[in-house]
Amino acid sequence: METWRLLVDPAAAGARNMAIDQAMAEAVQRGDAPPTLRFYSWRPRALSLGYHQPLHLVDRLLARRRGIDVVRRITGGAALLHSDELTYAIAVPRRHRLVRGGVRASYAALTQGLIAGLEALGLAPEAGAPAHAAEETLPGLCFWSPSGHELWVAEHKMVASAQGRVHGGVLQHGSLVMSHDLDLHSLTRTSAPNARPPGLRDVLPQPTTIGELVQALTQGVAERLRIAPQPGALTPAERNRSDELVKVRYGHDAWLARC
Repeated sequence: METWRLLVDPAAAGARNMAIDQAMAEAVQRGDAPPTLRFYSWRPRALSLGYHQPLHLVDRLLARRRGIDVVRRITGGAALLHSDELTYAIAVPRRHRLVRGGVRASYAALTQGLIAGLEALGLAPEAGAPAHAAEETLPGLCFWSPSGHELWVAEHKMVASAQGRVHGGVLQHGSLVMSHDLDLHSLTRTSAPNARPPGLRDVLPQPTTIGELVQALTQGVAERLRIAPQPGALTPAERNRSDELVKVRYGHDAWLARC
């Protein structure tokens, strides 16, 4: 069975989280680190934009007043407000068996572990949006934009994922929202829904901590992807690279304002 590195990190600022994901993916692609499954959260709250989204979507003054970071991901997709959630990241080399079939096939393969983990907690997740989801679309907002490769529970999007190539390697990361933070709508100048959409706390059959969610997802990934996750840590080189990326990319206005 293939051994992967498991990282369960403490909450960090948005720029730091994005820098670690990239540094990790680069190291995995070079062969300096094994394929890696990472879980983390965000402190303070952070609004992340997809790689191609325009910065003018965000009211940065309001974000600053509310103590909310604004960052840009290296992956695509739409805006997310990271608040009460768990984020996962998977990094594998480009020739890995799970990503040989192209983007759509690799999404399907990598999310099988998330499906298994949520099933173990009593849910019935499905990949792909229900037919009526288009009626609730708010362009530019991830959880209000139907997608065929993300996970839905009880006709509501529960897991939003984005994928990108980092020096040829594959990085996929995504958000499992425990409860929605409707500050997203004022920050992005969009109308809020009439009712708060359900998060995982609303649909799980029994109260579940973030730690229990990490445990279930780790086991699901292990079983469904046929891997053996081993707790590990970033290498010194990865830490140094993430420090560099905070300075020159994720914490720098030039990167944030790239479009």
